[in-house]
Amino acid sequence: MILYTPMQLELVFEGLEEMQHAPTREVNIDGVPVLIQDTGPGEGKVVRLLSTDPLDYLRSDLYPGAVVKLFRCTQTG
Repeated sequence: MILYTPMQLELVFEGLEEMQHAPTREVNIDGVPVLIQDTGPGEGKVVRLLSTDPLDYLRSDLYPGAVVKLFRCTQTG
């Protein structure tokens, strides 16, 4: 990545260390490995699909940002 800016790098990256990302975990949803972020009791938000099958990316229920019920999931790794 190349960042073209007239600002000093200290100003651009100020506060980067304090940023905290919500914890994610890898689960299988109907046999498809995905990375989810817990949003509440019994549900999570899809962050990323980890599948190597191109057809999994065409599923209308598994896209980044989709909220899924965790009873459909099995924990991996």
